[in-house]
Amino acid sequence: MRATFSGLNTMVRGIIANQVSLDTTGHNITNAGTDGYSRQAVNLATTYSQDVNSLKGNAVVGTGVDVLSIQRARNVYADVQYRNENPMQKYYETLATNYDKVETIFDDSQDLGIAQSIGDFYQSWVDLSTSASNSSSRVNTIEQGRNLSDILQTKTTELQEQINLEYEDIKAEVGQLNDILENIVKLNKQIVAKETNGSTANDLRDSRDLLVDDLCNYLNVSVTEDDFGSYQINSSGITLVNGFARAHLEMSNGVSSAYLGTDYGITDYSIKIAESNIVFLPAGGTLKAHFDAITEDKGYIDKLANIAGYLLTAFNEQHKQGWDIDGHSTVDSTGETIPNTINFYGLDGMTYEYRYDADRQINYIYKYDEDDTTDPNNTNNKVNGEMMSGVRIIEALEVNTRFDENNGDRYIAAATSKEYVETSAGVGIWENLEWGDRTGDGTNAVYLSELFNIAFDTILSDGKANAEILQEHCKLKDTDGNLIDITGESVTEPVYYSMTNKLSINAYYQKAVSTLGTNSYSVDQNYEAMQSIMVQINNWRDSTAGVDWNEELTNMIKFQKGYSASARCLTAMDEMLDRLVNSTGAVGR
Repeated sequence: MRATFSGLNTMVRGIIANQVSLDTTGHNITNAGTDGYSRQAVNLATTYSQDVNSLKGNAVVGTGVDVLSIQRARNVYADVQYRNENPMQKYYETLATNYDKVETIFDDSQDLGIAQSIGDFYQSWVDLSTSASNSSSRVNTIEQGRNLSDILQTKTTELQEQINLEYEDIKAEVGQLNDILENIVKLNKQIVAKETNGSTANDLRDSRDLLVDDLCNYLNVSVTEDDFGSYQINSSGITLVNGFARAHLEMSNGVSSAYLGTDYGITDYSIKIAESNIVFLPAGGTLKAHFDAITEDKGYIDKLANIAGYLLTAFNEQHKQGWDIDGHSTVDSTGETIPNTINFYGLDGMTYEYRYDADRQINYIYKYDEDDTTDPNNTNNKVNGEMMSGVRIIEALEVNTRFDENNGDRYIAAATSKEYVETSAGVGIWENLEWGDRTGDGTNAVYLSELFNIAFDTILSDGKANAEILQEHCKLKDTDGNLIDITGESVTEPVYYSMTNKLSINAYYQKAVSTLGTNSYSVDQNYEAMQSIMVQINNWRDSTAGVDWNEELTNMIKFQKGYSASARCLTAMDEMLDRLVNSTGAVGR
């Protein structure tokens, strides 16, 4: 027999189911604009039926509906795609920002940048070649040389500041990462506790997934869920979160970036795992972009250092090859009278010699005092030498203080000390010239100006007077001064190379700026491409998890009608029972 009050229970279940569905719909509508919220839906199922007698045997009568669970709509595969692609988008976005700043540093559009300074210095030598005895031309050359060194040092300082800002961003983001990891662990605990009774902590899970989305702004992550509902998060082979435990990230102690004299004038840092003291190398995201940007910015400091190094080596030696206006000279070991002119850049009496570290592919300079003979076993007289590269080369690029003396402009070596003659055998050679009366000669100024715009190989192949200097001072040598090739192997015949990669000063700078523009454009293009991909992925996620107003309003009407219908049916059944139980008829007599 079917229970007398079974129909009432059926309607009560219907009221409850529609009430829960209506509450869930309201929850969806009110959270339509909440970040990370996933649309929720009520899972309903019919309850067990009852058997009743009928004319043809037993009949099965339904007993209503039950709420099984409330489940959030989430596309797991779309989440995985988001966490794979978002770090790359943030990577390119951060790199693009750094490139924008570097491009501002190297902006030559207002004729106030490095290109203009190089051009002005070059032009001053061209002008001096035709007016070598003119004091104003000499002073202008000195001032243009000082302006070039000043702007190289200024741009280097700006690059250093940009590197320091990148490190400040890294420090801030490490703090934010630790907060995110701590909150994920807290949510792991709350979710496990909430779901012990079999329910699903949808809102807590949304909050945790939103934190994971934030996490993958900074680095690549992989996420797995255990049987209890806790997340395990890994990145770059390191477990950042494992259930109720997590790793703590911290910045390392500052280390000066110095090696063989290399010094970028900044303090370098790395990220460490506090528990194990292991260096953490982020892959993807803003953290990797910051470190890559720092490396890129250091590279541009090296490019400025290469220009400065070329001026300290080949340019200086060509200047010393000439005669100044007073014919300063000395006698060499063979008894020949040769020029004894000062360095244009750097310290007086110092020689700046080009060296090359083949293992690290870094140009640097060996600075030594040619007259230092304190060590009798040192046949090269190069005691107390110093390795310089990077910022140290740029710092050394100061116009010789001798030019600041009274009438110091007279030290400019505009006159040549070489003359091209043919021997009796018809072979052309360069011979040393006596100074004599050469105050108006500007030939050496021409040779110096050629270093700005004529390539290394062209100077050598054309047999120009400055080829002798380049051959002598642009040999590849290791740290001990031994001849090497580009791979670092010892050789007997010299391999010629220069700090500007065998390019002229102007061509080297233009190539560096062109490379900067190309790289910046490439990063911008990649960022735009990743933006398009992320738009598609976000739309994909929203199509599943997003709240659709039209759908929710339709559901609201449907569940409201269902609730009203169940209530009306319950009222009808109640009236029937009341009639049955309280009737004044024959029933009960």
